[in-house]
Amino acid sequence: MTGCKTGRSLSVSPKLRMSIFELLPGDAQKNARAEEVFRGREPLDDRMLWERFFSQYGVAVDTVASVRKVLTTVLQTDLSRIRDSDDFSKELAFFWDWDSMADVEAVQGLEVEFGITISDADAEAMKTLKDIVLGIHEKIKSRS
Repeated sequence: MTGCKTGRSLSVSPKLRMSIFELLPGDAQKNARAEEVFRGREPLDDRMLWERFFSQYGVAVDTVASVRKVLTTVLQTDLSRIRDSDDFSKELAFFWDWDSMADVEAVQGLEVEFGITISDADAEAMKTLKDIVLGIHEKIKSRS
């Protein structure tokens, strides 16, 4: 970095360097990270998300819409650009950094919304949106 008046170079210690995300308040950081992951994607309404990724599995459009509604509420962010392969254990894992109880709240919210029980093993296996939707779909089917 060049100083304005002296023209000398200044070095910045790696310990002092911060990402732009560290400078933002909590919710703004979370939303900025989500924007980074979803950048360049078109928003999909519930029907479009269902048609593109879940209709071939026999999943009801209402199931997809309700899963996204619960996740949107718990994570307090816009998930209109989420895709079936988005992984909450990888590129979306930052959500759990902002709220360590969000995963528990998501599971509880899904259980209440669908009247099902999700075991710890089931929850651990639900990493992507596809895993979540298809897992819930199977539980709904087995309940009938």
